[in-house]
Amino acid sequence: MGLLEEGAAWLSDISRSALSVEVEYRRREGAVKAIPAVIGRTLFRAEDPYGVTIRVESRDFIVSAKDADFTPERGDVIVYLNRRYEVLAPNGEPVWRWSGTGNNTRRIHTKEIGGNNEH
Repeated sequence: MGLLEEGAAWLSDISRSALSVEVEYRRREGAVKAIPAVIGRTLFRAEDPYGVTIRVESRDFIVSAKDADFTPERGDVIVYLNRRYEVLAPNGEPVWRWSGTGNNTRRIHTKEIGGNNEH
């Protein structure tokens, strides 16, 4: 591992320990796992058929690949502060992407879908 990769892994570990909160990750098939996540956001822009620019903001959950040892899929749900967030992204974008270097961290895009007690 080179110096840059070591630095990226160190920074990822520091962010995880100092900035993360615990969230509950619920897979579509029913599996549930508590994982630490750093909260973020992504602004998506798209143009509708009339040329109007539409902006959509995603609530992102940035997680260590060690903690999220699975591939996030559309329809999974993350529960944070008694709010539910569905894993999805607009405009056919992927629902997650690698964040930083070295494929140590996943950025999972979501949309708030309501309270934890709602169905």
